[in-house]
Amino acid sequence: MKIKAYAADKQGAELKLFEYEVGELPSDEVEIKVEYCGICHSDLSMLDNEWGMTQYPFVPGHEVVGTIAAIGLTQI
Repeated sequence: MKIKAYAADKQGAELKLFEYEVGELPSDEVEIKVEYCGICHSDLSMLDNEWGMTQYPFVPGHEVVGTIAAIGLTQI
């Protein structure tokens, strides 16, 4: 499965289109087709590596609204 997102490749960098492969969906996870995503202050802190633990490339945004596209290995 290929994921498309916006990511920064280094501290404070501009968000750019980023694609990566995640393989098959494990049986204990769901795939969400994201329709909207919010970015909060903690995302900005992570983007700027204010806490010294950010791993890049970094995709901000953990508050999402969407629909379930797959459950485990079963497509909906």
